Amino acid sequence: MPDPYGHPMNSAETDRGRGPLPEDRSGSFDDRFYPHVVPILFVGGTGRSGTHIVSQFLGRNNKLAAIPVECRFHVDDDGFPGLLDGRTTKARFLRRLRGFWWKGRQTGRTRGMFRFVDPEDFESAISRFDREFEDDQRAACRNLFLNLLWPRAISKRASGIVEQSCDTIAASATLVDLFPEAKFIHVVRDGRDASASRVAQTRRLIYPRTRRQGIEWWESRIRRIDEGSKAIPEGRFLEIGLEDLLTPPRRRVGKEVAWFAGVKLGRKMRRFYWGTMDTDAGNTARWREGLSAKELDRIDGMYSEALERLERDGITCAPILRQAYEASANAEWPPPAAPPPERLEIR
Repeated sequence: MPDPYGHPMNSAETDRGRGPLPEDRSGSFDDRFYPHVVPILFVGGTGRSGTHIVSQFLGRNNKLAAIPVECRFHVDDDGFPGLLDGRTTKARFLRRLRGFWWKGRQTGRTRGMFRFVDPEDFESAISRFDREFEDDQRAACRNLFLNLLWPRAISKRASGIVEQSCDTIAASATLVDLFPEAKFIHVVRDGRDASASRVAQTRRLIYPRTRRQGIEWWESRIRRIDEGSKAIPEGRFLEIGLEDLLTPPRRRVGKEVAWFAGVKLGRKMRRFYWGTMDTDAGNTARWREGLSAKELDRIDGMYSEALERLERDGITCAPILRQAYEASANAEWPPPAAPPPERLEIR
């Protein structure tokens, strides 16, 4: 059965990612080597790492449609990964799909696919999934994902979608099997900022409740992402530092992300990049907020030890984290005045 979308893929043109990018003599990306638009681009990270702003940046391109929420049914343990390896039943999966993933409340916010998927289309996609699952589980899962999310591309007349559930890299073994045409971007953020943001988000009601637990949470997430990324074929995985994306000089990083997605850094993307994406939007070095000098030293020491462990164990994003850590010594603090209300922030 054909997919709900049709997109010609040329593996020779799209099998790039970690290696050097083609440039002309001026140092600009050579348009002759641009790959096709990636039909499915997964953006993931630890959580509170900048996946949303990267997704929004890519979605400014007319050829890409950004999915506005974390859908999660394809990456959570009781989603596609558990369903396909027998840890989750179809009945439990469907309850979760119609429940929390459709409309759920977490850390004081209501989230879910109800924000952009038509209810009738939602039930129609589920009915098709229910019919197909016994005959071909993988095809049923793939079709469910596309039937729910691809209309977003159709409505925009785009050639690809950008999905931003944080666990996409960690769950890449499942996703690569279902979507061999997909590419993956791992957004890496200074662990002190990411963990502090996570603790603030949970309001100390669920783990991690403290800054110390936040560092532990962040390290375990980084390790899970690193393990998951091993399933991604060479050339289909890109790791970028949020700080590199937001801190001058940064033009090359923005162009690298666009190139990896198979699009050019057009006018709308440039406007968003230079007008919204900066260190204010990223809340860089906000982990310092509200801490005494003694507490600052304690958290910094814990993070430094965690970073050394990641480097010792060969975690692939460790060099990015080390660079951000060393650059943070010169970060401005306290931060400048708060950005206008309409700015997109990564809290």
